[in-house]
Amino acid sequence: MKNTRFRITTILIIAILVIFGILFLIFDTNLFKNDIKYTFNEAVERQIGEGTLNTKERDGKFVNAKEKDVEQAMSISHGDNPLKYMDISEKVPMSESEVNHILKGKGILEDQGHTFIKAQDKYEVNIIYLISHALVETGNGKSELAKGVKDGSHRYYNFYGIGAFDENAVHTGKSYAKQQSWTTPSKAIMGGASFVRNHYFENNQLNLYQMRWNPQNPGQHQYASDIKWVDNIADMMKKYYDNFGIKKENIRKKCYR
Repeated sequence: MKNTRFRITTILIIAILVIFGILFLIFDTNLFKNDIKYTFNEAVERQIGEGTLNTKERDGKFVNAKEKDVEQAMSISHGDNPLKYMDISEKVPMSESEVNHILKGKGILEDQGHTFIKAQDKYEVNIIYLISHALVETGNGKSELAKGVKDGSHRYYNFYGIGAFDENAVHTGKSYAKQQSWTTPSKAIMGGASFVRNHYFENNQLNLYQMRWNPQNPGQHQYASDIKWVDNIADMMKKYYDNFGIKKENIRKKCYR
């Protein structure tokens, strides 16, 4: 009798654990999330609607992108760089020497490996993304904002273009950095990682495509206006993923109905 009761209890416990496991999958993973709201064409219409800003670089300046350019940039194809759609809210194991090897010759960012690792560990932001975004944004660590803009007795650094609007990027980017007290390169790196985590990852924008085009709410809450922003950073990331033989995981291309 005791053995029968024990078996029944064991079966009930296993059943409960299985049910909890299924519920976890349903409610806590992208696999079953009901977050796909729009068709691709609907998303494009919202993206090119009144009040949205989409730009492209031409002769060293940013100009308004045409509708067909926006549609092409938003399109998702089988042969795309998978890093455009990879979850970058997870850490990548890298040593300080490996990171500093990437940063060698990269202007103000050189020898900042310790800070990039610290930023990844504290905010759980993919370090290859953090580095690649900073390199793209600062022209390999050599832009005016990267070198620090003098204001009073301090220099202010901004490596991620945060608050830097195209019409006057240096002034607006410096103003945001001053507001955040980014008076050293280390503070700018940590601040950039915190910004991405709190403003994008916490809003379920976990990959470059989601950060730029926001398929759940097209035309709203987007990191950049440049239609090539995703490709520029993803291409830089691919170089380092390939060089270090890092596996590309958690790729999600299903964004539209």
